Formats: sequence, structure tokens, C-alpha cells
Amino acid sequence: MGGVVGKHGSFLLDHSMDDVFLRELKADSLKHSPVSTITGGDQPPPYKDDPSRLLETPADRKARKISHWVAYSTMFVMNMGFSVVLSGVWPYLHEELAPDLSKTSLGWVVAANPFGQMLASPLIGLWGKKSGSIRLPCLSSIVFFILGNIMYSLLSNFIKMGAKAPYYAMIVSRFIVGVSSANITLCRSYLADSTTLEERTIGMTIIAAAQSLGFVIGPVLQTVMTVAIPDEVDTGIDWLRWNKYTATGWTAAALGLINLVLLMPCVFKEYNIAEKERGLYKSAESNIKLPSPDYLGICGALLSFFIVMFIYVLLETLAVPFVMDQYAWSENQAMVVVGIGLSIGGLLTVAMYAVSGVLVKKYNEKKVMFILGFIPMIVGTFLFLPWGDNYLKMEKCYTDDNSNVTAMTGFTTGTTIETNSFYLSDTFLVHSQQEDKNCSLGCPEIQTWCAHTPVLPQAQLAVAFTLDLLGFPVAQAIIQALFSKMLGPKPQGVWMGVLTGVGSLSRIMGPVFVSYIYTYYGTRWCFSILTVAIILAMAELSLLYKRLIPMKIPHRNGQVNNNGSVRNEHTREQAF
Repeated sequence: MGGVVGKHGSFLLDHSMDDVFLRELKADSLKHSPVSTITGGDQPPPYKDDPSRLLETPADRKARKISHWVAYSTMFVMNMGFSVVLSGVWPYLHEELAPDLSKTSLGWVVAANPFGQMLASPLIGLWGKKSGSIRLPCLSSIVFFILGNIMYSLLSNFIKMGAKAPYYAMIVSRFIVGVSSANITLCRSYLADSTTLEERTIGMTIIAAAQSLGFVIGPVLQTVMTVAIPDEVDTGIDWLRWNKYTATGWTAAALGLINLVLLMPCVFKEYNIAEKERGLYKSAESNIKLPSPDYLGICGALLSFFIVMFIYVLLETLAVPFVMDQYAWSENQAMVVVGIGLSIGGLLTVAMYAVSGVLVKKYNEKKVMFILGFIPMIVGTFLFLPWGDNYLKMEKCYTDDNSNVTAMTGFTTGTTIETNSFYLSDTFLVHSQQEDKNCSLGCPEIQTWCAHTPVLPQAQLAVAFTLDLLGFPVAQAIIQALFSKMLGPKPQGVWMGVLTGVGSLSRIMGPVFVSYIYTYYGTRWCFSILTVAIILAMAELSLLYKRLIPMKIPHRNGQVNNNGSVRNEHTREQAF
């Protein structure tokens, strides 16, 4: 019970505290903390170690966490939409749509998706920043995602428009899906705005895990469709075809529709807790202007992110042709083995995201990034270099004089290829010439380096691949988290668009690198360059070590804070 003095000097009783149990303050009540309460004895209030609890109710906190999972699901669906067609796009194009095209045409199809994403990412990030909400940009982009995948499933209807019409339509459909996947920029920026500094590393780790899981599940889904639908199903509708190729497009479109529902206001509600934190900060430090980001540190983070993503995408791109060259496997055998390996690797990747999320709570996140991220990737990439005197098995070709050449498939000992072959994207591409040859399995004759390059032992390949997959998620997730923290408590839509664009650029350049360096110079040059690149990435981050910190925010008293806390005589609030 308490009271206040009324307007005319009368004393008014206040009974609002009558039912609160009051504890007696002891002489040593303040020995453990400057904060003590009359309602909780010597225990500090619950918001002492978690200032965000000043900014939201438990119900709001629960809804905010649900919104995070919607962002994670969006990231998963968008990346699965990219990878789901990688293993089936060439057979779909060559067998169903445009048999006369050479495999060199596939490069444009593969590059269309990341190219569209790279162009759209800064623009959609700017849209989200200007509108102050990610809902409408995300909903619009997912509509494009659904339409692009439906168009992919209906490509057979373009055959009547010309021999190459389905090919150009496929490029357009993949470009549309790429443009739609630029919304991962919004997912990253929303995670930055809806998490506290303490939560941000974990949030970025989970969203990076969702991205990698999407990359892995896509090829697995194509494999499932291939087994489940070996022959085309008659739908009874001329324009609607259902087979192992079109089913992936329809499945991706259905997942996009589910994602569209999840983004509706009844499910997804945006919570910008960073804005509330800025409000508290400004109330305590009203005359302080936030400094500019450390652009040198940000550029260093972008460069290292590009290199890490480049190596990961390159390994996925090169996997099938690499094992075909190394072990004289057929394409089917290579796809099965690589598919199993990528599935197991995907599980390891997700596990490492979880492990890194736990470790950064206990240890310095930069040290975790170097020890568990970059060092395993350096060792793993180096182990792709072959040693020994057991050289690659060369293919042996002869020309069929009667021009009656039969293509050998499955696990047979021969296959039909054309000369001047080279690798582009994740499939074995062939530069078309008129003369066909019947060749045994092995490293192509056109790759002259095969004759003097040792075979990479399968055990060494497994160790190298595993180390790269273990290091990639740790390095990628922590780089993203550091990047976000260095930008400070400002809207990050445009910058996250830049980050996404850098990732897209790595996915465009990966096939180009494979086309030239690997094909013409071989494994030693290819993986030597990659090893040097990842070492340089670690070296430049080491030189920028002291810059890889949250934005330094000055106080009114002239001090600078960069350790996550804001202090004055009366307040202790969370910094940004």
C-alpha cells in the first residue's frame, strides 16, 4: 500500500501493490549486483541479462520466433527451386524438347538462374527497405517462383513454335525462378532486423543451414521423381504432361504455394525488435549519430564469402564429371554415387550449422570460424591434389565407318561422345562437331593432362570432400553474421542484396572456371588455385581481425561501445 498527495493536499491511498509480497532488504542485498528488488529478494529482474524482454511480451516473442521459421522455410524453398532441376535439366532438354541441340547450350540454362538472382537482389532489397516491410516483396517474388516452375513444366507446348523455342523458353523460366529467389535478400535482412545482437549469429546460422539443405534436397527430389515415375503418365490433357522432368517443376510450384500461404498476415507477422532497440538507444543517447560502417571490413567479408561459396558450388558442379574422369565410371554410376555422397554431405552440413550455433555462444565466433571453418576447407581442398604413379585410365575411341553408332548407357563399357568435349555446370558437356566416335569409359583424349595425372584414391577423395563440407557451413554462417553486425542497427535490405548478389556471382563463375581451368589444365592446376584462394581468404580476414566487430557506437560522454552494452548512470541497455 502506498499513497500520493492529492490536488488540494489530501492524501490518496494507492492499493495497487497490496497483494504483492514484499521482502525485507538485507544489509548485503547489493553485494552481488547493483540491481535488487523488493518483490524478488536479492534476485535481479529477468531483463537484466536479456534486455530484449523489456521490448516484447512473451506472446510477441513467440510470434517473432514463428516469423523466423517462415523466413527459414522461404530460404529453403528458393534454393531447392534452383537445385531441383540441375541433374534433370539436360535430359529434359535433349530427350523431350530439343534433341538437335548440343550440350554446349546447357550453360546458358544453368547461368540464367543465378544471373536473374544477381540482377534482382539489390532491387528487391531496396524495395523492402523503402516499403519498411518484406511481406509484399516476398509475396510478389513467390508468385514469380510459382509461375517460373509452372512454365518449366509446360515447355513441351513451345515445340510447335519452333525447334529452339523450348530451349529459349527454358532459359526464360530459369531466369524467372532466379529473379524470384532474390527474396532470400529479404529473408536475411529480416533476420537482421528481428534479432538482437545476441541472437543474430544463431539466426544467420539457421538460415544458412536452410539454404544448404535446399541445395541438397533439390537433386534428391529429382532422383525420387526419376524412380517413382519411370514412364510418362497419360493425363488426358494435351497440354499437360506428367513425367519425371515435369513433376519436379510442379512439385516446386506446390512448395511455393505453401510458402505463399505461410507469408499471409494470419501466419507471418513482422517484428522489428532492432527498431525498438534503436528507440531505447535514442532515448538514452538522443544526441548521438550512428557512424558509417567499416567499409574495409565489410569488403573483406564479402570477398571471403565469395571464395567460400565459389568453392562449395564448384565442388557440386564438378562432382559428376570429376569422378567419371578419375574412375572411368559411366554417367549413371557417377550420378548415383555423387547423389548419395551429396545427401550424406548435406546431413553433415546441417549438423555443423547446429554445432557452430552452440560453439559461438561459448567461444569467440571469429576463432570458431577460422578453426572449424577455414582450416578444414584449406586441408580438404589441398587433399584433392593427386599424388603417386597410378595414372588415370584414358578413353579409347574409334570412328564407326558405317555411321551406325549405338549409345551405350548404364554400366556398360562404352559410350558415345563427340570430340572437343569440355565441362560446364554440373554435367558433362560436349562441343559439337560432325564426326561421332565410339569410346570406352575413361578420361577424354581431348584432355591431354589426363595422360600424366595420377588417380586420386577414393579414400582420399572421401576425406577431402568431407572436410570441405564440414568447414563450409561454419565459415559461411559466421561470415554472414559478422557482416550483419558490422552494418550496425540500420536497415540492411540493400546490403543483404549485395551479399546475395556476391553469392550469385560465385554460382555464375563456378561453371566458367570448370570449363576452362579444369578441362584444359587438369586437377592439379584447378585445386592448386582453389587452395591458394581459400588461404588468401583466411589471410585477409586475419589481417582484418580487429575490424570484424559490431559497429562502434559512441556515447554522449565521448566513450565508444562495441561490446554489446550501453551504460550510463541510470541505464544498462543492449547495444547493437
